[in-house]
Parts: sequence; C-alpha cells; structure tokens
Amino acid sequence: MITGLHIRRLLYAGLVAATTLIMSLRLWIILRVDGMSAIEYVLLALFAVLSARVAASFWLACFGLVVKLHARWWARARAASLPREIADLRSAPGARVAIVMPIYNEDVPRSFAGMAAVRDSVKRRGAAHLFDFFVLSDSTDERCWRAEQQEWLRMRGESSGDAPLYYRHRARNIGRKSGNIADFCRNWGAAYEYMVVLDADSLMSGETLVALVRKMDASPRTALIQVPPRLIGRRTLFARLQQFASSIYSPILSAGMAALDGPDGNYWGHNAILRMQPFREHCGLPELPGRAPIGGEILSHDFVEAALLRRAGWEVRMAPELTGSYEEVPPTVIDYLKRDRRWCQGNLQHIRLIWARGWHLSSRLHFVGGALAYLASPLWLALLVVAAVDAYSNRVGPTVAYFGRYPVLFWPVSHTIELLALFVVTMAMLFGPKLLGLLSVIGDRTTARAHGGWARLLSSAALESAYSALLAPVFMLSHTWFVARVLFGMSVSWDGQQRKERTIAVASAAAIFAPHTVLAATSALLVYRCIPHSVGWFIPLLLGLLLAIPMARLTSSVRLGEWAAKRGLFLIPSETRGLPLLASVRALLAQSAAGHVESGMRHAA
Repeated sequence: MITGLHIRRLLYAGLVAATTLIMSLRLWIILRVDGMSAIEYVLLALFAVLSARVAASFWLACFGLVVKLHARWWARARAASLPREIADLRSAPGARVAIVMPIYNEDVPRSFAGMAAVRDSVKRRGAAHLFDFFVLSDSTDERCWRAEQQEWLRMRGESSGDAPLYYRHRARNIGRKSGNIADFCRNWGAAYEYMVVLDADSLMSGETLVALVRKMDASPRTALIQVPPRLIGRRTLFARLQQFASSIYSPILSAGMAALDGPDGNYWGHNAILRMQPFREHCGLPELPGRAPIGGEILSHDFVEAALLRRAGWEVRMAPELTGSYEEVPPTVIDYLKRDRRWCQGNLQHIRLIWARGWHLSSRLHFVGGALAYLASPLWLALLVVAAVDAYSNRVGPTVAYFGRYPVLFWPVSHTIELLALFVVTMAMLFGPKLLGLLSVIGDRTTARAHGGWARLLSSAALESAYSALLAPVFMLSHTWFVARVLFGMSVSWDGQQRKERTIAVASAAAIFAPHTVLAATSALLVYRCIPHSVGWFIPLLLGLLLAIPMARLTSSVRLGEWAAKRGLFLIPSETRGLPLLASVRALLAQSAAGHVESGMRHAA
C-alpha cells in the first residue's frame, strides 16, 4: 500500500536524483567540448557526488518550508491542548519517567543548575509526581566528583520532597556515556516506563516534557521521540552567530526530516524521550572488531541505538513542533572543532555498520549521512585540487590542430561563462536552505519581531552568511585532517567539553590555525604563478583560510558578542521574549556562587 510517506520519499529522491543528473550533465557538456582527459573524469565524478549532497540538503529544506507553511497551526493546537493534558496527568497515576543527565568532568554548578531549572519547570506545570531526576556521574577528577556530591547534597536539602533528585557516581568509567546510561537502565530502569536523556548543557521545559509523555502514551509502538534542541545562552560572538543560524535555519530542516523520516527517525543522544523496555532489550551496544579508532567501543552511540530500535520493529520519531528543547553551543570555533573531532571518529565508525543485516533502509541512510558530514570535506578539497591541476594542464593549448592530415589554426574554447553559471547554481543551492529558512521567518511577523525585526533580521542573516562562507574552508581543512587521523589509526580522547566562555589568545589561535594560514598563502602563490587566469575562482576560498587566526580570536570575544546584541544583531527569541528556563539557570548559578563565597568567608574566619 502506497502511503503519503512513500510519495514524499519518492518525490524527494526523484528531485535529488534529477538535480544531480542535470548538474553533472551540464559539467560533462562543458568539459567534453575539447575532449575529456582522465583528470576531467575524476573531476566529474567528484562533482557528481558532492552535487548529490548539496541537492539533498536543498530539497530537504524545500520540503521543510512547505511543511512549515502548512503547519502554522501547530503552536496554536499545542497551546490549546496543554491545559487538558496537564489535567489528565494530575487526575491519573500516569507513567513514571526518569530524567537522567550523564556527566563527565563537567562544570558542576552549571550542570546541577540546569537540572534544577528543569525540575522547577516541571513543578510549575503540575506534573512533578511523574518525574524523578538523576545525575549520573562518570567523572574521573576527584575534585570534580566531590564537588558534584556537595552540590547534590545542597540541592537535596533545599528540595521540598516532590520530583526527587538522585545522584550516582561510577567508580569505573566503562563504555563512556552509553555505558553510563546502560548501567542506569540495568539497575534502575525497571522502575520507569520512560526515560528522558539530557546533556550537561541541555534544558527542556516542563511543558515539553509533559507533551512528550502524552505523545508516548498515545503511541504505544513508538520507542523514541527526538525533540530538536535550539541553541541558547552563550554570549561570545561565535556562539551568537551559531545560535542565530540555528534559530533561523534549523526549524525547516527539522520539519523536512520529520516529514521524510516518519517512523524511521534518528536519535541525537539527548533531549529525547525513550520507552524504557525496548531500549533495555534492544540497545545493548557491541564492540566493533579491531582496534580504535575504527574498531572498539562505538563512540557515536545514538544513531546505532535508533537503528537497533527500528530493527526490532519500534518506531523512532521526531517532534519538530515542540519548541521547549534547548542546549548550549561551544563558545569558540576551537571548542566547536574539538567536539567535531570526536564526532568525526564516531560517525566514521558507522561506515562499518552500513551493510550489517537487519537495518531499515532509513537507518543505513542515516549512517551514510553522518559519515558524509565529514567525508564531504576531503571530497571538496580533492575537487579543488583536481580543478586546479586541470586548469594548469589546459593553461596553454597547441598552436596548431589537425583535421585529418591537414593542419588548421587552434582556437582555444573558453568555458568561463558556462562554468560561472554552474558555479552560481551550485552556490544558490548551497545557500538555498539559509534563504528558505529566512523566508520562513520573514513570513511570520511574530517570529521576525522576536529576531529583532525585519531590518535587523536581514542584516544579521547577511553577516552570518558572509561569516559562514569564510569559515567553510577552515572547516573543510580541519575535517579533512580529522578524517586523515582516523584513517591513519590515530584515536581521539573523549574528554569533557569546554563550556566556559573565554577569549582565545592569539597564540592559541595560531597554534591551531597556523597550518591553515600557511597552506592558504602557499596555495595563493602557486595559483598566481601557475594559473593566474584562475585566481578569481580561488580568492573566496583562500580568504577564509588567511583570516582564520584573527577570526578565531575576534569571534571568541564576549565583548563583541554583547556589542552586536546591543545593536540588535543575531538576536534570538530567548533574548527578546525571555526564557524562564534560562533565567532560572542564571539565578541558580548566582545563588550557588553567593553560597560558595559565603562558605569561603566562614572558613576564612
């Protein structure tokens, strides 16, 4: 039986395939005019693969925009149904839900303040009787886990007794985060029907948690519902740019994924609700054959757990209509790349799982997409290198060509206009999701006002697009290096994330990005000397690499971030409308800091 989901998927696949074919044929027509060389066949193959990825992202955004335009009633329907949902929860025993936060050498006050803010939000929604809260520590730093215990005792002493907070510290950090969750499921999971997983920087509103419980109750074949988190709470310029981009562009991509995935969704490791029984039965993770980085423990466990649930016949869904899900972004580009390095190794491990038996096709595609998120960078770099070599090999044509045995004058064929047109189309599709996301926000007056109004919204979008264009080649080189390290057998250490805001020193930025700058300067010299007629094509790429060090330094500044906010740039709804969850976290952090100061003064006295 053909359903609406099948039609959407067939239409999407057809659009991606047709776009890839048209763009690849156009390049083939351009290249074959004066004969195809071996290197041009390589160029065409690389272009076809990357065009498919660009087209997939573009048409996903198109689907998401259509869904958003026809689903403006989502927020109103959810708001209208909420009082009835809360009343139902108060009148019935309901399911027991464990809200768990696995932590590993994290910022202790921030982690516990986040959990306390979520608990307070649940209490305000009148659903505290449903939820128990757990901080699951894997911290290896003794000072850290002792501070965790002190913070837990302080919070437990201030608690009124409902929605209790529990704390557990594992002496042996086996299996990292997935092992931490598995330990909880073995020892306490039988007492709960559902589990909500939070990261150390995650927040979820009581309203959203209540809605998730109701959705799970209403769908007994659903094992997992993922709520896309919005980025909030940071003040550095880099983080503000990322938060703005997430707020504008992510909603249509999430809506597109939900429309195409249906019950075959994915899991991002946090800000999701899971049905405990199938998770305990089917989501035990095996070790991959061989040694790290490709073998050993599965680092990116979330994609695999979603695939295991689907293989067992359970549904995995996304709920983009629920907006009360948040997380913090790494404060600087260096911290962002450090996190990407860990994710790169984990996602490349998934390549070994693609052809395993029993997976749904969607799960295989999720594995492919996760790996391509990082493999695309070396492919883009290879495309640029091959294009430069091809331009160099064609820089001088023969003075005489032959028609049979007869010499004729050789007239070189210029492909500049055709290549420029193809380049413009490719760039339009690359930036298409940004434009479509912006159109979605502009079309909603309330949402546009929450981002500072139309004028500031457009200015912010233009500046963010320019910055992302400069940052793209920096990420391309960095991700290529990450992939190369994995292929050469160099494993990454899975340490706690840097979450505190700080301005990066010039020396620190240079230590990371000096290779990018040197490579860009060398490449610029080679292009100028060997293919001067192609310099214009490479300037946009080389400029970002040459500016990598000052960009890293400047965008790590809190002062510049606050300067932009005062001028209405890169504003997001949590700033213009206010967000009780975030305000609660900051108040609790201030209270904790004051308590520590008072305690220190007493000890000094």
